[in-house]
Amino acid sequence: MKLARLIDERLHGALAKLSGEPLPLRTAFKLKGIIKTAREEFAKYEEVRKEALARHGQKNEDGTLKVDERNNVQFTQEGINAFATELNELATMDVEVPTLALSELGDKIVLTADDLEHLEGVIVE
Repeated sequence: MKLARLIDERLHGALAKLSGEPLPLRTAFKLKGIIKTAREEFAKYEEVRKEALARHGQKNEDGTLKVDERNNVQFTQEGINAFATELNELATMDVEVPTLALSELGDKIVLTADDLEHLEGVIVE
């Protein structure tokens, strides 16, 4: 799965919704592992994203990041280009995430088409 998919908030929302459904015990166990992996990979992404912000963002005289009234980091044109390039390269990385077969979910699960779309790559046939 591409990292860009894994950091999508909609995936995390769909995983949270699925974790609230009455799943068979084995499936619930596997889902916990998927959620843990997704959280860990997201945390690593956030860590390196913040490091990239610190590298490419404009700095105040005291060395802190320069931010606007909305607390968004300020960049020079060169800085934003470098930051965007790094994030785009990172987002295309492949990340190993366990999967669930659709058949493992049982018959009582209620998911919308949107939920299934957001879970693509996690739920397989």
